[in-house]
This record gives sequence, structure tokens and C-alpha cells, in this order.
Amino acid sequence: MDEKLTDAASLVELDSARARGTYRFSVVAHHIYLFSAIGHFLFIILFAALRVPPLALYNVGSTLLFLFCIRLNRRGWHCAAFSLAGIEVFVHSTLCAFLIGWTTGYHYFIIGIVPFAMLLPRSRRLVKIALSLVIFSGYGVVYFLTAQRTPSFPLDHAIHTILNFTNLGVAFGAFSLLVHYLYTASVRAEAIVQTLSRTDQLTGLLNRRGMQDHLASARSALDREGEPFSVILGDLDHFKRVNDEHGHVCGDRVLVETGKALAASLRSRDIVCRWGGEEFLVLLPGTEGIGVERVGRKLLDTVRQLRVACGSADISVTITLGAATARRDMEDDRLITAADHALYSGKKAGRNRFVMA
Repeated sequence: MDEKLTDAASLVELDSARARGTYRFSVVAHHIYLFSAIGHFLFIILFAALRVPPLALYNVGSTLLFLFCIRLNRRGWHCAAFSLAGIEVFVHSTLCAFLIGWTTGYHYFIIGIVPFAMLLPRSRRLVKIALSLVIFSGYGVVYFLTAQRTPSFPLDHAIHTILNFTNLGVAFGAFSLLVHYLYTASVRAEAIVQTLSRTDQLTGLLNRRGMQDHLASARSALDREGEPFSVILGDLDHFKRVNDEHGHVCGDRVLVETGKALAASLRSRDIVCRWGGEEFLVLLPGTEGIGVERVGRKLLDTVRQLRVACGSADISVTITLGAATARRDMEDDRLITAADHALYSGKKAGRNRFVMA
């Protein structure tokens, strides 16, 4: 049963990743199609001015085609839109090579199809590789057929040079924008993954892994500068009874509201996390002795006063807290264990109390 649940969760995660990939491709493709539509509209004017009527007329159709690709892309027909756009770019570059010459540089746009082919969503890797090879082969065919051929509409050498560097700049700019977008998306995705890995999904507080990073920082400050720190480990009393009497949804709501209440009762430099289950751990940098006890008493009162509305029920809970102050010769595991022992003593003494190790 657990394996089936794990497989189902993996499938959901895979579908989610595919959806994110499709969204990224859709965003990039939309801007490329829009940029291409504007560019081909300007080509109409350019080729009319250069007196190359076949290319001017062809770019009228190209402009309309890219506007249609934008519409297809918005409707989710990403592969169809990409196929039409790719064919148009290849045909346009080939016509330019035959009609005005290979050295005008329109062949650069054929190469630009390849990275977008590799980003094509919901396509197998072999299909992407095959498509890239087809594009590369087509590029070679166009080169061998046109590189040494006299163009049908000869242009001045200076115009060839201007067009070549202009098209090179446009292709380079498109590549740069694509790399920048993918880099930004990658950094953002890594930041989100890192945040999620350190955050408790239910309460939004730090989880155990996130708290351990802060414990390491506090330990480093103690070792370097002698700055003390303490921890308070709290466990909600009779929490199983809440789940049994009111259901797990209400139990989850109690955990969420307790986490919020604890966080609101602390200083800005203090940190609270969901340590596990109904346990919360509070890190108090720069605090020891009476300061720890003062915070513990405040947290006790905060939870005692908490009322959580769930359906017709008005749920109240209490918490037992155990605290310990770090020493240079005490590892973090021993520190948490000391706080846990104090917490256990509080449970044995009747719960709903604060105990200092």
C-alpha cells in the first residue's frame, strides 16, 4: 500500500514538473513568436525597399503565420505552433539564401531552431535529438546549394555586410535572452526547492532541517564569540485526544494556529520550528538563565489563551515545555536531548508547565 502511495505521489510530482516545463516553454515561445511577427513585418518594408518582391510578399504571410502561432501557443497547441514556426524559419532562410545570397546571414535563424527544439515539452529525448539532426542536415543542404550560387536578386556588397551583421546580432540577442531566461528560471526554481526543503508544509514554519541550519549558526557564534543560546522544546498536551474527538482536520488547524501564536510571541531574532508531530522547537540566540524562563512562561500563557474554532467546536490546548542552555562542550544532539528530558519531567509532573534542564 505504501509503495502504491509513493508511486502515486511520484506520478503527481512528475506531472507537476512537466506542467512547469510546459509553462516555461510557453512563455519563451510566446515572446519569440511575438518578436518574430514584428521582425517579419519589418522585413516586408525592408525587402520592398530592396526591391525583392517575392520576399516582401512572403513576409506578409510569415507575419500572419506567427500571429497564428501565438494563438495556438495560448491554446496549448505548443508542438503545432513550434512546428509551423520552425518550418517558416527554415523556408524563409532558404528563400533568402537563394534569392539574395547566403552571405546576407539569414541562415543564422535555422541554427536558432535547435535550442527551442530541445526545450519542446512532452517530447522524448530521442525525438528532440532526431529533430535537431534533421535541422542540422537541412542547414548543410541549404549551404551546399546556395553558398557558391549567384543570387536571383543581387545586392550591393555593403548591404550584404549590413544584413549579415544585423542578422547575426538578432540571432545572438535571441540566444542571450533564452539563456538569461533559463538561468533566471533555474535560480528561482532552486530557491523555491531550497525553501520548501526547509519549511514545514502544514504550518509554514521551519522544519527540522531548516532549524538545524540555525542551530549550527548559533553554535558557531558560541564557539567564536562566546554568545550563549538556549532551546525550548514544546509538546502539545493530549494532542491525540484532539484528533480523536474533533478529527485530523481540526488537529491540523490547532497545529497551524499554535505555530502562529508561538511565532508571534517571540522576538524577531528568535526562531520557532515544527520539530515533528505536535512538537515545536524554539531557538533563543543570546539568551540564557532567567531570560529563557521568561520566554518559557510567556509561551505557556500564549498557548493557554489560544482558542481554535473548528466547525462548532472551540478547541483549547496546553503545552509542556522543556528548556536547555548550550555549553561549548555540548553537541546540539545532547542539547536537544537535555531539553527533551526536561520536557519529559514536565509531562510526568502533570503537564502544562515549563521545566528548565
